[in-house]
Amino acid sequence: MPSAIGSQGDKAPGDTIISMSENDRIIAIAGGSGFIGRAIVRRLAATPGLGVRVLTRDPEKARARITGEGKAELADKIEFVAADVNHPSKLAKALAGADTIVNAVQFDGYPVENPRRGLTFSRVDYGGTVALIAAAKRASVANFIYISGAAADERSSNHAFRAKGRAERALRASGLAFTIFRPSLVYGPEDRVVNGLASALRTMPVMVVPGSGQQQLRPLFVDDLAACVALAIGGRGRNGIFEIGGPDEMAFDDLVRLLMEITGRKRPLFHLSESMLRIAGAVAEKLPGAFFSRDAVAFLVGDNGCDIQPLVAEFHLKLTPARQGLAFLGRA
Repeated sequence: MPSAIGSQGDKAPGDTIISMSENDRIIAIAGGSGFIGRAIVRRLAATPGLGVRVLTRDPEKARARITGEGKAELADKIEFVAADVNHPSKLAKALAGADTIVNAVQFDGYPVENPRRGLTFSRVDYGGTVALIAAAKRASVANFIYISGAAADERSSNHAFRAKGRAERALRASGLAFTIFRPSLVYGPEDRVVNGLASALRTMPVMVVPGSGQQQLRPLFVDDLAACVALAIGGRGRNGIFEIGGPDEMAFDDLVRLLMEITGRKRPLFHLSESMLRIAGAVAEKLPGAFFSRDAVAFLVGDNGCDIQPLVAEFHLKLTPARQGLAFLGRA
């Protein structure tokens, strides 16, 4: 069907307005230009019967990131619309005609907040979700899928995890049909964390590991998360909350050793205590650029494990083993 955003004269500068088959269900994705969002967009754009609308602050930049590098064939299934969860007045228009909204928003520099720019967990994770819920209701969007986090808990002492927990509660109470995914550490060829570790192995004589190195996680291949979102759009997991990780439960040290094996670069491990990390975060908070913070330490040293059995039982998905999913690093 034609785009419901409006006529060419109504569109915001930079919007790409395209025509879709009248049989397409329109799936709107907030945060579609981010690491997780891009994987979801590409998965859905390759799914017959779905049209994809990316809500982004910079449509032209998002289009280049998603449809570039040999992926131009997806362009005719994707429209790019200027929208920002921090400025909710235009969200309902951006969602007009959509069947489902997927919230995969993360702020720039995540998980290091920048309050001066309004880039905080409270404003983006919680406030942005509340704004999208309100817009979805005004636009009669039937289904809401939220990419939360493994440690989400509205009672948490950590305000990042608390913000995600509050967002989940707002969605559960919204009256909308919903699916909530709580991913563990998500990796892929375009992620920053695992690729950053691999880069450190290439350049550093010693591998610095945050905390004890025994914090638990289930590394999750980003394409598996995207596949679950596609299944949720098809009706799986409706009104459910699902922790999602890979099939391999491991400690952070185990992940680093696996990366060493895959890349062929062995390094001695040096564990930096949580107290030292917090001191480093306190210093970094006073420097320009906001590249690290005390709050970010919680993401490094906290357990990020999850119970994947309910997810596997509902979605019947064979999750990618870490060794297989990380094989791309062996070619770097």
